[in-house]
Amino acid sequence: MEHSLISQVKETKKIHSVFTVKNKQYLTPHLIRVIFDIDDSQAELLSHVRSGSNNKIFVPAEKGSTPLIRTYTNRKIDLENRELSIDFVAHGDNGPASAWALKANPGDVLEIGMKESTKPLIPDADFYLMAGDATALPVICAIAEQFPSYVRAKIILEVAGKEDELMLCSAADISVEWLYNLHPEQGSMLAEVVKSVQFPSGVLKEYVYIAAEYTTVHELRTYFKTNLKWDTQALYTCSYWRAGQPEGKTSEST
Repeated sequence: MEHSLISQVKETKKIHSVFTVKNKQYLTPHLIRVIFDIDDSQAELLSHVRSGSNNKIFVPAEKGSTPLIRTYTNRKIDLENRELSIDFVAHGDNGPASAWALKANPGDVLEIGMKESTKPLIPDADFYLMAGDATALPVICAIAEQFPSYVRAKIILEVAGKEDELMLCSAADISVEWLYNLHPEQGSMLAEVVKSVQFPSGVLKEYVYIAAEYTTVHELRTYFKTNLKWDTQALYTCSYWRAGQPEGKTSEST
């Protein structure tokens, strides 16, 4: 009788480990990549975690204080070279994660938590519209790298300036439009530009992916759901931050 009450649903395996910084590099003036070593036990743990999925980082606080938990994208898990890469937007000491990355040196350690999952980051589609600000660069770049060759994608990215552009690698047919905004906390043109996009005709399945500041995300979610009556299964929106609030206080997704 007790046996029949056991849930048949397999629980998602949670992974938690302490990683050591191997090196770091500035990809652009405002984007820092911190590369961590992966040891043998961690390689086994990460063998079923997809690059581009979310992880929790436990940012060290003052001595005796509880670490601050923030959500970041594991930009790349390279088991061959035993490297885990996480990209941080460098905006000074305004946020604890940014401040940690700015000061990180080889040999420093960071607790990181993940969930085991090998499912695709986004569903299959023939055409993708993806838009995000600097905080979404890691996940959007990771998604672009995983696109199959037969899809098309329009990608709109907002960064501080031209020197913050990145080369997006993809087997798919992608077009990338860059917007420059030195002060995103004062407003953004991202929503307006996204609304002006003309979807190609004859596409069987479309998918929209939006990740940015709360106000932009809220406006675009309303636009697609209410104005365009968009299929909610073909829409993903996530606000990584909210103007006027400390880093990590907002993480709303649908």
